[in-house]
Amino acid sequence: MSEKSVAHDGAKEKFKLIFVCAGNTCRSPMAEFMFKEYLKEKKRSSEFNVSSAGLYAACNDYLTESADQALSVLGVKHTKRKAKPFTVRMSLESDLIVAVNEEYARACGGKNAVSYERLIGSPVFDPYCYPLPAYLKCADILKSGFDKILEMCDEIIAERS
Repeated sequence: MSEKSVAHDGAKEKFKLIFVCAGNTCRSPMAEFMFKEYLKEKKRSSEFNVSSAGLYAACNDYLTESADQALSVLGVKHTKRKAKPFTVRMSLESDLIVAVNEEYARACGGKNAVSYERLIGSPVFDPYCYPLPAYLKCADILKSGFDKILEMCDEIIAERS
């Protein structure tokens, strides 16, 4: 096993997955909270540390009201937390980075970044400043990649074993 897969006390470290978009106020936090629910349904949440960040996030921004509403409509447990800027450290410490488009995946650097374009054949559009139905459509697009994302995670985990 690699150093990254085993903690200092001998216990397995959680797989670190991060979703990335522009501002970390719509798409990536929606993906984060929805993927956490997805993992609960799969009974695998204890294996993962799922987070999100934005390449252009401002620290004083929060989850948008429409993203908050969309997650509530979908019954997804979430918080209205502050946006987090994506950092080099996140890139180095993440096992897999999933970006909303190919440009952002390249900007994240490293071989552990993949885009929704590669996963499902199209980028995830930005619903920012659009009404609730656009956020719900965005949520459907995000969710459509979850099975493939979990498969990628499992492949990476298997490679390390």
